[in-house]
Amino acid sequence: MRAIVHTVGCRVNQYESHLLAEKLAEGEAPGEVHVVNTCTVTTLADRKSRQLIARLRRDHPAALIVAVGCGADGAGPGLTRAGADLLVGNRDKERIVDAIRRFLVGGPPGEGKWGDLDGERITGREARVRALLKVQDGCTVGCTFCRTWQVRGPLRSKTPKAARAEAESLARAGHPEIVVVGINLAQYGEDLPSRPTLTDLLTSLLAVPGVRYRLSSVNPDGVTDELIALFAGETRLCPYLHLPLQSGDDAVLERMRRPYTAAEYVARAEAFRRTVPQATLGADAMVGFPGEDEGAFAHTVEVLDSLSPLNVHIFRYSPRPGTAAARFAPQVPAAVAARRAARLASLADGWSRASQERFLGAEVEVAAEEVAGDAVRGRSENYLVVEVRGCAAPRGTIVPARLVARATGHLVGVRADRTQSS
Repeated sequence: MRAIVHTVGCRVNQYESHLLAEKLAEGEAPGEVHVVNTCTVTTLADRKSRQLIARLRRDHPAALIVAVGCGADGAGPGLTRAGADLLVGNRDKERIVDAIRRFLVGGPPGEGKWGDLDGERITGREARVRALLKVQDGCTVGCTFCRTWQVRGPLRSKTPKAARAEAESLARAGHPEIVVVGINLAQYGEDLPSRPTLTDLLTSLLAVPGVRYRLSSVNPDGVTDELIALFAGETRLCPYLHLPLQSGDDAVLERMRRPYTAAEYVARAEAFRRTVPQATLGADAMVGFPGEDEGAFAHTVEVLDSLSPLNVHIFRYSPRPGTAAARFAPQVPAAVAARRAARLASLADGWSRASQERFLGAEVEVAAEEVAGDAVRGRSENYLVVEVRGCAAPRGTIVPARLVARATGHLVGVRADRTQSS
């Protein structure tokens, strides 16, 4: 099937887009097909999905345009108005070839069921240096602002055996790093008969030699003492955790239905950073949630300031159809939310600089993702962006480097056996 897959949204979507491309390559259909893997996590994500579909419809008027995934489930009418011919929800993603065939002959849509994740496996090499490995889907936390848990279906986990087999394939394909992704990794294994934990999964994956592992994002309740101990004792587990905070105010967290307090969040983050060598942290922060006043926003700033995270992803709250928070009052004016987001972004720049500067003089291992002349650029094990100068290494190589300076937005390094950049 002559199909092009376009992706909006998270790393789970990116993984699934690779799977979709592999499935579509096996099918046959006349003409040109564009598949848009959509996102509905925010109003902005909905808009990006619609805009992409509208552009594809304008540029490829004769093509079949298929909208799949979260947006197809949660915001389908808008995607159809933008120009999508066919909507395929998350439940039927893995049967996309059949869905397209049915549509082309005017048949009824399929009535699929939620698939077993062991059946999801990337068989070919990914274009990116850091490969993605999806091990979990669905969420039962039920945050009041979140649409994702409503459209992603029941909890499903890939068994450690199946995940390890996929990791072996990715390692053989030459990927030096595998990023473990899921909708809520803290709930990994809760649906499986043996109830393996995230620690159990990583222990199994570590049996695959020659590759390092990174967690994409994990809620604080998933950062157990056992997980921290595993990270502390295993150099092939990248010492960076992205911990969604959302708010540092306990009253707001309760209204969000987040399963932790601000103090519990800080305790988990500090335990990881204190115990794991060269650890760094990332965070998500939402501003403008209904009822967030200046005091609540100040608490968010205080929590993040105490941790000085390397990265902060900042979101302005947007009401999602079908969520409880869309009915909450008082709603925060857009101008106030924008001001808070700008304030937080300014502070986040300072926290990032401080976090980077902690590692000047340290030695790290950089996965070379970009090569330009005698320099490579990529991510270190603790997620620092590093440009290694005087180093003609192939893309995908792990380069040992000593960090010698800070530039705009990244650190500068030289090979670990050199003392200055060339």
